[in-house]
Amino acid sequence: EMAGIFGKIFVGIYVEIKRSDGRIHQAMVTSLHEDNDSVTVEWIENGDTKGKEIDLESVFAMNPDVAPDEEIPQSPEPPLPPSNVAKTSKLPKVSSRPASPPRPVGTTRARPSQQTRLLIQFNPFVRCDHLCSSFPARKKSSCVKEVEKLQEKREKRRLQQQELREKRAQEVDVQMPNYEIMCMIRDFRASLDYRPLTGNDLIEEHRICVCVRARPLNKKELTTKDLDVITIPSKDVVMVHEPKQKVDLTRYLENQTFRFDYAFDENSTNEMVYRFTAQPLVETIFERGMATCFAYGQTGSGKTHTMGGDFSGKNQDCSKGIYALSARDVFLMIKKPNYKKLDLQIFATFFEIYSGKASSHFLIDVYGEQRSRPLLVTTEK
Repeated sequence: EMAGIFGKIFVGIYVEIKRSDGRIHQAMVTSLHEDNDSVTVEWIENGDTKGKEIDLESVFAMNPDVAPDEEIPQSPEPPLPPSNVAKTSKLPKVSSRPASPPRPVGTTRARPSQQTRLLIQFNPFVRCDHLCSSFPARKKSSCVKEVEKLQEKREKRRLQQQELREKRAQEVDVQMPNYEIMCMIRDFRASLDYRPLTGNDLIEEHRICVCVRARPLNKKELTTKDLDVITIPSKDVVMVHEPKQKVDLTRYLENQTFRFDYAFDENSTNEMVYRFTAQPLVETIFERGMATCFAYGQTGSGKTHTMGGDFSGKNQDCSKGIYALSARDVFLMIKKPNYKKLDLQIFATFFEIYSGKASSHFLIDVYGEQRSRPLLVTTEK
């Protein structure tokens, strides 16, 4: 029934269409709509793929050769003339008068232009190669060729994407609890243009500078196969990948973007963090300014690692922390000629506030040993 409605139209055939501005050109049929008796066609124009939905009447008006065959009631065949063939003969005698063309059985098209084609179609003695040679193929236009090229490129992209998904599925451990989310994060990161902060970037001048540093996953997190949901694509952007779930239980990824003055990824060293954060503050105090470096973060986020120095197991290299790096630069600055003549003096305190208690790390007890000593803190009521 559907084939009868659409006649000889099928997906992939090229038909002539008429545009709203009066232009007529070829377009490829991409879908058939039985509900409203229309088809969708696509064509290439100025390098872009365009399409529209056209009703069947307009298509048949421009392309009568693809219209469905009109049913004509069959007239009763006239009685056959008496045969001169003997009863014992199985083959008819060849008459010198040309035989009239046989009447086709079934339905025929009312247009006479298609009569020859229909007669050939119902003639069982005509060979197929003779039929094909009688009607040469129409030459494809440039528009049709462009559409075919786009189809080929689309198929190639689909195959490449399928191969890429299979390859990534082999690289990622499918036994991970969040395997699907991990693949989404990897696909998203592959589409980013990474421009992280480097030592060659200029230090910008800020009255207040807010920075963030992302640490790598620790051993415990790697053991439990936790996901790294932080991505730093540029020197001032931090992206957080939040897994979510739709009502139909489809999982998807929501990527939230946050902007800071500086963003340090897991590959940044303490020296780089110090160069863009605390080092400009050392110059500020020598210019009679007030400077504060404040590290904030939850337990295990890396505050002690950044401020105190790198850890190797339980041992800490204090020479690579912001404490030691800033103290080193203070003593280097005071030796410069423009500050040396001022006869400046350096005073420093180093105390810790923990569990409601304040302890100094610079006090030395009576035995000459350097230990943390409690400080007496006075308060006014």
